[in-house]
Amino acid sequence: MRLLIFTFCLLFSISASAAFKNGDAAPNSLGKDGKGDEIKLDQFRGKVVVVSFWATWCGYCLKELPALNHIQNSVGTDFIQIMAVNHKEDMREANGVMRKMKDKKLLSLYDRKGIIGDSYGVKGLPNLWIIDPEGKIAAHHVGYDQSSLSTIAKDILRILQKHNPELIEKP
Repeated sequence: MRLLIFTFCLLFSISASAAFKNGDAAPNSLGKDGKGDEIKLDQFRGKVVVVSFWATWCGYCLKELPALNHIQNSVGTDFIQIMAVNHKEDMREANGVMRKMKDKKLLSLYDRKGIIGDSYGVKGLPNLWIIDPEGKIAAHHVGYDQSSLSTIAKDILRILQKHNPELIEKP
């Protein structure tokens, strides 16, 4: 069964293609929060925004979410907001995963019908977008391998430093 899920995730990751390129404006709609309120990208103008589309069946997503939560907890919310957008699942399923995460600070959003994911061109999971403080795509990552989390963290750090040089001290 694990091999089947692994193969399914891998096939989705390989077949995914980005709808946007770096520098393009990101779609404004990000999904609904647990209260049903619509969350928009422009609410976070001035911050780096990380949007990760995920699903409970995606083992790679379940490895990525705690790492992203750790980044959110470490940096805080003054300069960055990380959002985990559950893609095409019932909110109850996603909430079960989120409840298990200790000290969850990232924002949980829901895209039950996949409309938000479609606007971002999501075809494979995990599917992560890093958006600069002006609302433009700064980086995009699809799929997962051993170096993914390190590469994602470096991209986030690079974009944070570019827009907030005082945030990161240089030796």
